[in-house]
Amino acid sequence: MNDYGRSQFPLHQAFLFALQGIRLRLGRMLLVVAGVAVAIAFTNVLLTTNALFDALPARATAEAQGLTRHGIFRWLWVAVALLICTAGILNAIVMSVTERIKEIGTLKCLGSRDLHIVQIFLLESVLLGLVGGSIGAAVGWAAALLNFVAAVGARYLTWRLAADATAYIALCTGISAGLALLASVVPVFMAAKVEPAAAMRYEV
Repeated sequence: MNDYGRSQFPLHQAFLFALQGIRLRLGRMLLVVAGVAVAIAFTNVLLTTNALFDALPARATAEAQGLTRHGIFRWLWVAVALLICTAGILNAIVMSVTERIKEIGTLKCLGSRDLHIVQIFLLESVLLGLVGGSIGAAVGWAAALLNFVAAVGARYLTWRLAADATAYIALCTGISAGLALLASVVPVFMAAKVEPAAAMRYEV
């Protein structure tokens, strides 16, 4: 307790609780991370491929016209992939909150406040988004380069072009973390409002 009689809960402690929650449900969390990685990889393939083809000289663009004609559908597929990513994380956090109602009640009985519960679950969600997003973004970048080479030939793929395209790894990882945070807001705040007495009586 601090000088004002309120419980202390450092952010690193919330981080450790989040890691423990992931570790105890490792099998399911790995499936969630895999789903996020696939969705983000697909997103990054589309974004990076679009950027690579935009950087082509006019002659090469004409050669690849058949591959770049339907740009609008790329963005629709990006939206679908990101929706799948968000739904996967939302499902994981809802299940995690449901299974840990009694744990939440115990933490509150020991002095944890609503903010502390929010910190734990938001960190858990962001970790899933960062890990899955970074893996998927890297895989998607590599797949986009291979697709580009297969489509127009290696002569158009310079080191600078490939390096510039790495910006999409950071972008897609950030998008994944942001979507994870957004997807977890509602279930996390619902978890924070659970009354300790009701939580201790809760049966999954």
